[in-house]
Amino acid sequence: MDIRRIKVPVATIWKRKDASRPIDKDAVQGNGKKWVEDMSDQQTIELCDDDLLSTQALFNDEVIVDKIEDNWARVFVVGQKDDSDRRGYPGWVPLNLLTDKTVVYPPVTSSVRIAQPTTELYDQQKNPIMEIVMGTTFSQIASEPDWLKVSTPLGDGYIKSNSIVLPVTGENGGDTMINIGKQFLGKRYLWGGTTPYGFDCSGFVYALHRVLGFSIPRDADDQQKNGINISTDELMPGDLVFFAYEHGQGYVHHVGMYIGQGKMIESRTPGKVVDIASLTEPNFASQFAGFRRYWR
Repeated sequence: MDIRRIKVPVATIWKRKDASRPIDKDAVQGNGKKWVEDMSDQQTIELCDDDLLSTQALFNDEVIVDKIEDNWARVFVVGQKDDSDRRGYPGWVPLNLLTDKTVVYPPVTSSVRIAQPTTELYDQQKNPIMEIVMGTTFSQIASEPDWLKVSTPLGDGYIKSNSIVLPVTGENGGDTMINIGKQFLGKRYLWGGTTPYGFDCSGFVYALHRVLGFSIPRDADDQQKNGINISTDELMPGDLVFFAYEHGQGYVHHVGMYIGQGKMIESRTPGKVVDIASLTEPNFASQFAGFRRYWR
């Protein structure tokens, strides 16, 4: 089995190896931040309308390489659960965004996870290498005052100790996720997005769970099939709320996170942004498909 790791801050995973457009050059080269900043709203909408993207993976994430064609690799993102394949979430990624071979790290006593929306990764001389995003996970190999030494696909490196400290907290895991999510109000919707540069609806709740170490499926339909079924009487902030076609009985197409008082935080739809919505909005009330809980 050919297992490699992502070696750029964010790797965009495509539905097809020929799916990228001229405007997507930065994404293909691994510069997801500039890519999202430079796209127009209409160009982000086309990502959805033309079904171009699968998902995004973060620096140091493992992928299983299924095959390589024309400098692209068909991969399965190991850390993103997908009910259709036990190996992970499938898609195509430029080969140059992956390590050349399997990366094996020495045994460690702990792993650490970036909790700030963005932070810097530093080399062994503590010079900045790249900006990395919330949820990026490392094996910790040592600690120093104000620094953590970590294993990376580029060799040993450093992150600031405060980069793994949540900037906001709450009374429990659900409340904490809501407070983390509110940092991204107004952030643009990105089809396939899982990072602070842009989220789709399921990528938003996936990222909020990931930063706290809760493992959930990647897509809304799989998220709705798993987790703990929650009744209205049991509902608490941090639970997921789902919406489906055919008056809530068909395919699950949207997910938000309940925040209390009949409202949810969500990454709404292509061309829009992360916002807070009422569950009584007509388009939501008529398509309600249940609640699930993954946090503890």
